[in-house]
Amino acid sequence: MPLLCISLLALLLLPLSLSCVSKRPLKEVGDHWLLVETDINDADGIIATSLQNTSCPALKHKLRNCTPDNADVVSPLHFLTCKMKTLNIPHTDRLVRTVLDSLLCPCSEKPTKEPNVRWKRRSTRQRRNEQKQYIKETKKLCKAKAILSAITTCYQMLNTITMDT
Repeated sequence: MPLLCISLLALLLLPLSLSCVSKRPLKEVGDHWLLVETDINDADGIIATSLQNTSCPALKHKLRNCTPDNADVVSPLHFLTCKMKTLNIPHTDRLVRTVLDSLLCPCSEKPTKEPNVRWKRRSTRQRRNEQKQYIKETKKLCKAKAILSAITTCYQMLNTITMDT
């Protein structure tokens, strides 16, 4: 019986631990737009150059986006930024720090796995693995591009909301 109670309590509290309840007023979060916009433009330029001769496929899972009917802009922004952080793309590190600083919410940390390093001579299998790695990196860059677009939309909505008040 106690295990059941603990499990139910964990299920109830888990969504709260994954969300961001920012104490910062929306106006202050929106004031960081100029810094965020610069970082978005920098990251977007580098990612666009990397994807220059590649078309991005449609994402399998729809990203959590800011919508006009939902006034909560902070949660989707936090979710998107933490998603960007987990992609682990060096070009977006500064953007992630800037957005998280503007929200005053950190991402929950997951333990990292040690990389498995083996030394072998280059074989057909390794060439195939390199091709798979290239495809995987391309997909990560495409996802990052979609997240950049969604973050831009959220900040634009945030600025619209704060202008009305």
